[in-house]
Amino acid sequence: ALVGAAEDDDRGSNSGSAYIFARNGTTWSQQQKLTAADGAAEDRFGSSVSVSGHTALVGAYGDDDLGKDSGSAYTFVRIGTTWSQQQKLTASDGVAFDNHGASVSLSGDMALVGSWGDDDRGSASGSAYFLARVGTTWSQKQKVTAPDGAAWDNYGFSVSLSSGMALVGAWGDDDRGKDSGSAYIFARNGTLWSQQQKLTAATKASDNFGRVV
Repeated sequence: ALVGAAEDDDRGSNSGSAYIFARNGTTWSQQQKLTAADGAAEDRFGSSVSVSGHTALVGAYGDDDLGKDSGSAYTFVRIGTTWSQQQKLTASDGVAFDNHGASVSLSGDMALVGSWGDDDRGSASGSAYFLARVGTTWSQKQKVTAPDGAAWDNYGFSVSLSSGMALVGAWGDDDRGKDSGSAYIFARNGTLWSQQQKLTAATKASDNFGRVV
């Protein structure tokens, strides 16, 4: 199990951390505390977390490598009982306030990282990035945005990935009223991810459907 603590101060105020827990029988115990090798104040490492097998993915949406709060995510791998940082991931086109890493999801050698502050379709319209691991190296494969994306949709605020399917939440979407929200399903065909369907519910303004997926 992996639990984030984004306001931990080990590497500066709100630099963040994450805790690995392992189960022995019916008892869970802390195995290791993770921090970013280059962690700094206000990075908020641990704001999102995901684990799959011997790999962990931790988001740090406040990281400033590509501008203030451009964001990043870190992969860790386990050898024996020890977890070690494998790679730091940033968006190829990341800029200030994208908040890349505010949401993350991991499934085997595939990863999905949300950037709800991305502005491609308007301020904070949002985006998400698919990544794949070959050997020990992760690389960005595809960036997706909502075809009908608009300012303040917050697309990518939440993401979920499982095998050849993915789900991206956009709680600020206004189809059924301001901030009624929506979510988008993607399917993978070979190496390409394509939007399959947009989901809305019998929601109304401010319901924030898609805040969590």
